[in-house]
Amino acid sequence: MNAWESEFKSHQGNLGLGRAIAYYTSQCIPVLIPLNDTQKYDIAVDKDGLKRVSIKTTQGQAPSGNYEVQLKNSGGASGQSKIRNFDNTTCDIVFIVVITGDMYEIPASEINVKSSLTLTSQWDKYKVSL
Repeated sequence: MNAWESEFKSHQGNLGLGRAIAYYTSQCIPVLIPLNDTQKYDIAVDKDGLKRVSIKTTQGQAPSGNYEVQLKNSGGASGQSKIRNFDNTTCDIVFIVVITGDMYEIPASEINVKSSLTLTSQWDKYKVSL
């Protein structure tokens, strides 16, 4: 089994985290890992100053056939679930890992949607590779 096939979403999230760390490390960019998970970003990188990075993964496709990534977060504690729409001021970079292996490093300020982002060709300029 691989992370994409796991019934646990955390495995897919761990894969995204690992790929993001590998990408920034391969670019000789220092990676800072938060002590806990209470902030609205996953890692920070020292790239032209400290940048907060939110990491997303996707294997889902929109009806158009393009991959679609969920930007909103859901979850909660004490049996109460909350949906938190994406706010592009809570991070500086959105790092996306697609099941195909494609990776994107998108400035958060370029994203104006709150729920999901369809990875059309307009986002291709933000593709990165190891």
